[in-house]
Amino acid sequence: MSKNPTAIVIDDDKETVGIFSEYLEMIDVNLICQGYNGKMAVELYQKQKPDVVFLDLMMSDCDGFYALENI
Repeated sequence: MSKNPTAIVIDDDKETVGIFSEYLEMIDVNLICQGYNGKMAVELYQKQKPDVVFLDLMMSDCDGFYALENI
């Protein structure tokens, strides 16, 4: 029996994060946390070590490209 994959969702639009998170839970992905900018993405990834990161690249403040360079 395989374990469900773990994931984090990062987007600066909280509604998008919510919708995407609900969908992931419906398909048995274990959503371990959510974030709203690139800096949070890096911090959450380092702390949680998810199997998958769903990341918006074009965010205000600290974008997804920053996160990709630092994950």
